[in-house]
Amino acid sequence: MNMSETFGQRLKAARVMAGLSMDALVKRLGKRLSKSAISKYENGLMMPDSEHLILLADALNVSPDFFFSRSILELSAVNFRKNSSLGKRDVESLIERVRDSIDRYLELESLLDLVEPFENPLEGFIVDSSDAIEEAALKLRSEWGIGVDVAIPHVLDLLEEHSVKVIEIDDMNDFDGVSGKAKGQPFIILNRNRPTDRKRLTALHEFAHQSITFKADIPDAKIEKLCHTFGSAFLMPATILKRELGEKRSEISLPELRTLKEQYGISMQAIMYRAKLHGIITEHVYERFLRLISAQGWRKKEPVDYLVPDAPHRFEQLIHRALAEEVISISKAAYLSGKSIQEIEKELVLNDANPHS
Repeated sequence: MNMSETFGQRLKAARVMAGLSMDALVKRLGKRLSKSAISKYENGLMMPDSEHLILLADALNVSPDFFFSRSILELSAVNFRKNSSLGKRDVESLIERVRDSIDRYLELESLLDLVEPFENPLEGFIVDSSDAIEEAALKLRSEWGIGVDVAIPHVLDLLEEHSVKVIEIDDMNDFDGVSGKAKGQPFIILNRNRPTDRKRLTALHEFAHQSITFKADIPDAKIEKLCHTFGSAFLMPATILKRELGEKRSEISLPELRTLKEQYGISMQAIMYRAKLHGIITEHVYERFLRLISAQGWRKKEPVDYLVPDAPHRFEQLIHRALAEEVISISKAAYLSGKSIQEIEKELVLNDANPHS
């Protein structure tokens, strides 16, 4: 692929990432470039001069370097957790943002000569029922050396420790997470603006999609429920659930749910769903709880948060490792991390002030 074709691919990716049609880009450029010219650029028929290159980079909020990096990364097994209200252009924009984030992550690993192949502990595990998905969650705990009766404070770090790339992005659209594979390696993208307990469950839900084989005749809607069950079972196995709540309950109070959420990092809604699933409460009690939280507006944001910080750290750590080893420049670090040079310099000053921290 020649330079003009690579540039065309990258220009289109940047435009789609910005959620713009060609007409909208022309308008944002103040009509300083025609739609015909942009079309020729994207189709690899010609290259812009330096002035127009900078105009395009500014309009699309990318570095000029973006247009000359590697060719478009192929993604596979892509799965969304999104609301149906997310439109086609929003989905296309999100996919390009995901692709760009993973591409920069892989480039950073390549620069550091890091190869950490993912070993799937659930390879060949075929799921066809709720019992099987609970067994898969327990198997994962066992394979990763986690006791069956302990809380897991840092799920996202745990996934990263086992070669799953986890990235948070800022997005106000109605999506929770995206997962897939790039060059055979699993990745999970999370919406940074979601509550921590929701991000933890979403990450595990997406991990289930990427690591478990579901029986061929299971409908998609049931697979989604099974992935949700996997995440909640990993966070709170049945042994913990029954130890904390007992075998049978006629009611479970909100203060109890708040305490359990704070301890195990799982939403009150997920706890109650598991209590219903394991016969601790009746369907009637569960439905009454759902009506209560709906009336209070707690479906998306519960009244208590999981306060333990749970965020991915590996990419940021690798950026500063590459800087410390002089593998990359500050400007390259800014490009890879999507930050300004000033932000990177500020972080370096902090590091210099705390050399032993």
